[in-house]
This record gives sequence, C-alpha cells and structure tokens, in this order.
Amino acid sequence: MRKPKWTLSASCSGRFFQWRPRYRHNPLLWKDKFETPRHERSPRYLFEWLWFGLYLIQGEDDQQWEQWLWTHEYCDGDESKAKDTWGWVDFKTKQSTWKEYE
Repeated sequence: MRKPKWTLSASCSGRFFQWRPRYRHNPLLWKDKFETPRHERSPRYLFEWLWFGLYLIQGEDDQQWEQWLWTHEYCDGDESKAKDTWGWVDFKTKQSTWKEYE
C-alpha cells in the first residue's frame, strides 16, 4: 500500500504580512487508540512570505492513512495480512470497511 499523493495549493492573504520568509514542516501525527491507529494530521510543508503562501499536503483522507498505518506499523508491511486483520466493519452491511487505494 502506498502513501497518499501530495497536493499543492497556494494562497494570497491581505491580512497577514511578514517580511521574513517562514517555513514549517509538520510530520504525520497519529495515535494508537484501542489497539488501532488514528490519523490526527497529514504531513505538510508550508512556505509563507509577504502575502503569499504555498502549502504542500500529503493526503487528507483519514481512512487511507489509517489503513497505511495499520499495514506498516501493525502488520509489518504485509498488505494481505493487514486486509485480513482489519477490524472495522460497516454497521449496516457487516462488511469490512477496507478500501482499495491506488
């Protein structure tokens, strides 16, 4: 299973002005809750200067990150084992909520 793709966005804000360029990187934030991973925040890079900002974010889909974490942190990278041991099911259909991502 691959990590989500990066997306690039830009903004121009008249309410925020800064002479010095600002750079910030936030790593993937997640927690272990009830023996399963929970996605908190996606990895991102922020570049801001004057009124202009560039934002590079790697995926915002919680389930995709949780499946990636389940595969790589709990199942040693084995995707078939991760799919078989994924414990979340849909309440109505009683089917696994595992999604196939490209």
